[in-house]
Amino acid sequence: MKQFILALALAATTALTPLVSFAQDKSGAPAVDLPAHVTDFALTEAPDDHVIGSEDAALTLIVWASITCSHCGNWFSNEWPAVKADLVETGKLRVVFREFPTAPAQLAMTGFLLAECAPSADYMSIIEYQMENQEQIFKDASEGRGRETYNKIAKLAGMEDDDAITACLRNPDMVAHIRDNSDRASVANVRGVPAFFINGEAYEGASDAETLVDLITEMDEKGLSALPAGIKSTTDHTGHAHE
Repeated sequence: MKQFILALALAATTALTPLVSFAQDKSGAPAVDLPAHVTDFALTEAPDDHVIGSEDAALTLIVWASITCSHCGNWFSNEWPAVKADLVETGKLRVVFREFPTAPAQLAMTGFLLAECAPSADYMSIIEYQMENQEQIFKDASEGRGRETYNKIAKLAGMEDDDAITACLRNPDMVAHIRDNSDRASVANVRGVPAFFINGEAYEGASDAETLVDLITEMDEKGLSALPAGIKSTTDHTGHAHE
């Protein structure tokens, strides 16, 4: 018990403080002196990205999201299944998922790190599980059942004991990957999540599955690599949470 709590505290307060500060600041101002592997791949697929979908897909959707963002949870629970079935699994769309931690820091960072430590093929399913069960995870954590909740997530990610969980939460490579994705969000001027970029262009229209499926299908059929003229909204991101 103590070992698990210590690892959780370290993950939330020591290694990850810069990430949480960025997410809460929402200024969108790019940090200075960022490395090339961050700046060069801010709007395109990076070698270290978590990706699903065909390499031959003409369209790539980059999604920044947080497992503790309620709007993200709603989108992944209600819209993502249709997007995945109709676009990703049909080969029309390749999707890059990038972490954008939001408060509460302990839950966001613990959940992201446990997903990072899962086999790469299981990463997205661990994210989906946390999005779909977000309210229950919050409830369990607030009522003192956080250990049991995250032990379950850890087992889904292939970890069976406290030693494995502690090693995961203290893994500097995993922390660095999440930090890089937060820095990429800064370069891309992401100010709230979920945030969507289609072939490197910020998409600020409606993010419901029906709209996205129609848009991506039309772009794919017409061979468009850029968003159609007028597709961007000048209003606030529909369905986006500024957390």
